[in-house]
Amino acid sequence: MDNETFEYGQVKISDDVVIIIAGIATSGVKGVSTARTGVAEGISNLFSKNNYSKGIKVEINENTVVLDIFINVEYGYNISEVAREVQAAVKKEIETMTDLQVASVNVHVQNIIQEKEKDKDKEKENTDSDIVVD
Repeated sequence: MDNETFEYGQVKISDDVVIIIAGIATSGVKGVSTARTGVAEGISNLFSKNNYSKGIKVEINENTVVLDIFINVEYGYNISEVAREVQAAVKKEIETMTDLQVASVNVHVQNIIQEKEKDKDKEKENTDSDIVVD
């Protein structure tokens, strides 16, 4: 992909860079639920590009980008509103950071995550760490 030709040569932006930008933008939208991972996997993902690239597909033709983003939405949020916010955030960030034109951001909602599931996980973490000694 040739982005622009400058005085000293061309600038090429990797698909992975666009995917990471899209992942970071998506994770910043209220109502988008991030997938829970185990502690060891969570720590290793913290330093990996895969942390933001899961569930994102990108196609770049010349200076045009088409994205497919697969998300989970938290229960209680308006699905259409969350999807629109994801589209706007991803489009804005990619166009601002790369000067590529975003033709479309297709959002695929795969699941609804209930707050009860999150509360159960938090309770388990709290009871596992609360040890009372008499």
